[in-house]
Amino acid sequence: MSSYPDLTIATTLHNNLDRWMEMARSFEHEAGLPAEIIAVDDASVPPAAIAGLQSPLRLIRNDTARGFGAASDQALREVKTPFALLLDADITFLPGDFRAAFDSFKSLPQLAWSNFRQITAAGTPGGSCEDAIPPAWIYALGNQVTGCWLDRQRRTLHPRLLNDRIESVPIAHSSSVLVRMIALREIDGFDLRYWQCQSDNDLCQRLTQTGWLVGVDRRYTVRHDGIGGRTGGLSRVHDLYRGKLLFYEIHDPNSRLYLRLLLSLRHLLEAVLLLFLRGKHNDHLSPAFRLRLALSALRGYPRHDSP
Repeated sequence: MSSYPDLTIATTLHNNLDRWMEMARSFEHEAGLPAEIIAVDDASVPPAAIAGLQSPLRLIRNDTARGFGAASDQALREVKTPFALLLDADITFLPGDFRAAFDSFKSLPQLAWSNFRQITAAGTPGGSCEDAIPPAWIYALGNQVTGCWLDRQRRTLHPRLLNDRIESVPIAHSSSVLVRMIALREIDGFDLRYWQCQSDNDLCQRLTQTGWLVGVDRRYTVRHDGIGGRTGGLSRVHDLYRGKLLFYEIHDPNSRLYLRLLLSLRHLLEAVLLLFLRGKHNDHLSPAFRLRLALSALRGYPRHDSP
């Protein structure tokens, strides 16, 4: 079995121990043994009890949930090796040459953060990165406008290959990402103002602003069951809007002049439109929830407004 004395797995879990165990066992079976697994149990009920792994394990318990961003940052700050592998609990490692993927990452000294190609639980291609970041005003106009803008951008983009397998991208998501710890420490890790959504986008933006590279390995594939944020319900939808607003207001200060108002108007229009549509709506498409978002947008979608 392969071993990786210079690599630590950093990971979090919250009421998903069975799925977390599948992830950890799949890494040991398909890739090998890391120097250590550091797992932050972010207030699971009951507390997580982990046994049966071959890898050295350090389990850290939070009695109060801190959220994905803070818990991931907590795990990464405990890493002693030069490299880390930050993993979501719903990742499954598939047959493939992880050694080659890891060596390829290490061979690029300016590469700080790199995800892998992903597929969904159904075996369809999934998104592990973002090729372009839309302007704040485009985002405020809604998913259809944003989608059209991204499609136009992708038609003009050319792959920016760093070597024979890794492509440079603006954003690589944190679901299954190799991390060069010296780079992460340079920017002081995750911004703890984010609960979950957009925390990785913000981190990638700060890495590239300080001269580091972000990438995605197109030749190594993992399965991501929760790709696209299909869990969490209304609270996740609220956190997505909160994270997006925070991201733009930090990285595009001019957006502070208009973005909250535009988003509030957008939610109001959605609520009015949904009132006239017959049939049963999903919770996140209910007029009442959209009206609630309209009011919350003006306040910056504070955490205490979350359903």
